[in-house]
Amino acid sequence: MLRGYELRCLAAVFEAVLPSGASETMPLGAADVAMGRFVEDLFRHAPGHFRLGLRACLWFLTLAPPFVLGRFATFVGLPREDRLRLLERLGQSSVYVVREMPLLFKTVACLGFCGLPEVQSPIGISPVDSLPPEWARRGLPMAGRGS
Repeated sequence: MLRGYELRCLAAVFEAVLPSGASETMPLGAADVAMGRFVEDLFRHAPGHFRLGLRACLWFLTLAPPFVLGRFATFVGLPREDRLRLLERLGQSSVYVVREMPLLFKTVACLGFCGLPEVQSPIGISPVDSLPPEWARRGLPMAGRGS
C-alpha cells in the first residue's frame, strides 16, 4: 500500500489530470470523489509488478521538477499550472518510459473516476452502473482530503 506522502502525491496527480469544475458538463473532479478508496482497492488486487511500477513512476514524478522545470520543488509543492506543465513535458520526452508516465497516471485516475455512476452519466458512458463499485460505497477520502 502507498504511504502518506505517496498518497498525497498521487492525489495531486489525480487532481491535476481530473480537476474539479473543468466543465459545466462534468463539475466533479478527482478531489470530489473517494479516490483514496479506489487506490486502496487497486493496491490490494493489482499484480506486484504493477504496484512497483506505479510507485517508481510516482517517485520519479515527485523528484522531476528540478530537472524538468528548473524548479527546486517536489510535484506536490508545485502550483497546479506547473504540475500540468511538468506532465506535459514528460509526455514529450524522447525516452519511452518517461513519455508514457503521464498516460499511466491518467489511465489509473480514469479507471477509478469513470467507474462511478455520478461520473458516467454526465460524460456519456452508457449504460450507467446502478450501484457504485464496492470501494466507493465505503468511501474514504484520499490522503485526508475532503473527497
